[in-house]
Amino acid sequence: MHRSLLVAVLAVLAITMFGGGNAKADPLFFSNVVALQNGGSKTVDLFSNPGVTLIGPQITFRVDVSGALPSGGSDILQFTYLEAGSPPQVQQFAIPLFGTVQPPFSILFTSNSAGATVFGLPATLTVDLLNSNPDFIIPGGPNQGQLVNSQTYSFNVAQPVPEPVTLLGLATGLATLGLRRRRLKK
Repeated sequence: MHRSLLVAVLAVLAITMFGGGNAKADPLFFSNVVALQNGGSKTVDLFSNPGVTLIGPQITFRVDVSGALPSGGSDILQFTYLEAGSPPQVQQFAIPLFGTVQPPFSILFTSNSAGATVFGLPATLTVDLLNSNPDFIIPGGPNQGQLVNSQTYSFNVAQPVPEPVTLLGLATGLATLGLRRRRLKK
């Protein structure tokens, strides 16, 4: 009787130790998608602030990635930046980062606005883990807690408005050029 109990315990241990190849890792998720403004001193949560105006032309974003890959597994984090009238800008990052860095980590990336004006231009950012489904948990609102495969954030991109001193300098320079030209014609 003791011998059969010992064999059963050893069998369970062997299955646990060597049969773990089929064990699933925690799924990968992304969260906390923010835009960095004012040189990174201010963060804007894109989920909580749909339609917010971001100051460009370069916009830096930060995304947190959590979970675990199965042994030898990989994924791709894809960002698609799209603004009205311009082709999409797609950036991809392999996970594990640099071939070895496993989650959790944060990724910073920058997109350039091709057509932003001082009045603003509509833009979107879509974030997706290509080999994970679902990969985002809606953090608030009527669908809070719902699992989805990707998330698209909507906002506006604007060029900074020139400071009044800059405008005054420009106006003074143009007036001076106009006076000189006028004097040369006389």
